[in-house]
Amino acid sequence: MVILNRFGPAWGSFGCVSQFVLKIETYLRMANIEFQTKSLGLEFAETAPKGKLPYIDHDGHKIADSSFIIEYLKRNFGDPLDSNLSLQDKAKGHAVQRMVEDHIWWLMAQERWWAPENPYWDTPGLLQGAEQATYDEFQTENQRKCIEHGVGAFTPDELRARGKADIDAIAALLGDQTYLLGQQPSSFDTSVYAFLWQILNAPYASALKDSASDHSNLVAYTKHIEHQFFADDPMSLARQIPNT
Repeated sequence: MVILNRFGPAWGSFGCVSQFVLKIETYLRMANIEFQTKSLGLEFAETAPKGKLPYIDHDGHKIADSSFIIEYLKRNFGDPLDSNLSLQDKAKGHAVQRMVEDHIWWLMAQERWWAPENPYWDTPGLLQGAEQATYDEFQTENQRKCIEHGVGAFTPDELRARGKADIDAIAALLGDQTYLLGQQPSSFDTSVYAFLWQILNAPYASALKDSASDHSNLVAYTKHIEHQFFADDPMSLARQIPNT
């Protein structure tokens, strides 16, 4: 049995505050791999192999980092999603995934940590019950990381333009297809879906949300995957196991 270690359910209908946790949960569902979830609080830093979530437990192995997790799952459970993709489709999916995970992620981080709504404050499974000083420390540290990356120094107009360019590119590549690379899901859809779902359901003011909402195909794509793979147990509550 695969155990997916994640942050607890948060932000209303959100399964998790982490795009990468949602990515792995989406992959497990799309690949039809049986799994359970375990929600961890701030203690995750002491148990996670790389000090971050998600990570999985399987047959005595702890695997961290979403890309390494998917590689591990493919080796151990087969590759039902990507085995028939052409080299060109794999290259296209790889490029989109890198843009989403290594650029849009930073734009989302900037929006979240500077948002006046403070979406991370008192978040179940993450900062719920934390002292104000603890939250302030987290916020300061993550804002510092954004500034060091560069995205933290962008003006609102610059952030909006950068995000819109990425969102427009995904919408153009998707076109009228059901999934990113055609009519069947691939592992690359797990990243795109996880990020778009969180963008479109953001509980804070978001330029990315404004851009994504303008594309009916992105909205339809996200709703389709949600209905197809998450309708029965949206927050994996039925799969949740006690944190011991």
